[in-house]
Amino acid sequence: MIDVQAPADCGNAPKKRVLRDFTVALAERDEEAVLAAVSDDVEWDLVGRRIVHGKADFTDAVAAALGREVATLHLDAILTHGNEGAVSSRILFRGSGQLRCCDVYKFSGFGKTAKIKRITSYWIEV
Repeated sequence: MIDVQAPADCGNAPKKRVLRDFTVALAERDEEAVLAAVSDDVEWDLVGRRIVHGKADFTDAVAAALGREVATLHLDAILTHGNEGAVSSRILFRGSGQLRCCDVYKFSGFGKTAKIKRITSYWIEV
């Protein structure tokens, strides 16, 4: 289990919870939870690394994305509006190393049950 540090949520922005849970699931490599949150035609652009199209390729990308065991996940900010959102976070790995992340999301619709359709991830090793 990783240590998750996140700002308090007022509870009236359901997509904030979706993005929080998705980011935690990704850090924990919880494939089932991650796949449940994305649409079948999901696109993930890991800027400078690779672009993933579709759920089948997404599964492989999730397994390889972080490469090391996460010790702590700091969710610095989660912003949503309409069918878009963004998460600013810091990942501290067991042993050593840190990743600064900004992930920009597009949902498949505006409703509470909309799936994540597109992710653009800007990840920097520090």
